[in-house]
Amino acid sequence: MVQQIGENISRFRQNQNMTQEEFASRLGVTPQAVSKWERGTSLPDIALLSGICELLRVRADALLGIEIQSISESGDMQEEKKVRQNLIAEPLRIEVGLGLVPCIAEGIRTDYVDRCRSRLAAETGMLLPVIRIMDMEGLKENEVRILSYDQILLQREYTEMQSETEQQRYCSIIDDAVRLCREDYGRILNKQLVKCLLDNLQEQYPGVLDGLVPGRISYYRVMEHLRNVIRERGSIRDLIHIMEEMEADVSV
Repeated sequence: MVQQIGENISRFRQNQNMTQEEFASRLGVTPQAVSKWERGTSLPDIALLSGICELLRVRADALLGIEIQSISESGDMQEEKKVRQNLIAEPLRIEVGLGLVPCIAEGIRTDYVDRCRSRLAAETGMLLPVIRIMDMEGLKENEVRILSYDQILLQREYTEMQSETEQQRYCSIIDDAVRLCREDYGRILNKQLVKCLLDNLQEQYPGVLDGLVPGRISYYRVMEHLRNVIRERGSIRDLIHIMEEMEADVSV
């Protein structure tokens, strides 16, 4: 096993076009230590495992030779993460043309999405899902496409106005995404979001859900009921009474 780990470190290091000296320097160890690992005469300290995996861009199981189902030949954890993200249509995704990359880079350094998430929660009780923003070569320079589970909710160009800063343009894009999320929340809502809402309710008001979810009522059933409430009232902030209503129904 020691020999195998050493061979793996050597192979993954070479895949990253790093010399032993460069790898050692970036990891904060001596080149002699790296040489011993790769020859199989010693093992790196367990505290170094995370740093080694990060530098070599591999999962720990691949480095240690543990058989786990992989979805790429290289074991590159960043590449696998990208593939895994693309396997599933997301609740909310923003795709932008390459001309908007500086605007997005400027905007994500702010807390604007978090502030929008707090405002949406305060106004409607809706939890804004994590928004993934990615650049797309197929779009026009300043074009934006906002999708929910791969269904296009909005597609238009965000041309820069003379008085508008990059950060303001970013905020305009996020504002549109939040507005669309609010308008289409019944469709965006999923069991994971429902669980987050109920976990928060359980933490703040433990008695409301005791023995109710998922014991007597499934997350799926709660999701369907919340969708109906959204259609009727446009808000699910009164989650305490909503769940008490559901409990009364199953108790009849």
